[in-house]
Amino acid sequence: MTRRTEIALRVVTAVGGGYALAAGTAAALSLALPAVQERSEAVLTATMAALLPCVLTVVMVFAAASARRALAWTAGLTAAVWAVVLLLKSMTGAGV
Repeated sequence: MTRRTEIALRVVTAVGGGYALAAGTAAALSLALPAVQERSEAVLTATMAALLPCVLTVVMVFAAASARRALAWTAGLTAAVWAVVLLLKSMTGAGV
């Protein structure tokens, strides 16, 4: 893989994967937090907390040994978070 291709893959992974991971985190937390907070406060807290995985994804993508490894890690974490969203959605009966 050429250097330009590697950098392009890392940028796409960081932007797309970071967004997907942040959206999944926000969705999962907004489904889980109403147990301890009011729904409106839970959604606000979830949205603010979802910024952290987005930033950490960008750091992880550019710190990984290869672009393919970064893509695999990001895809795996994103799939796991969205699986949790589906599980919480089925348990609570709420929609996101």
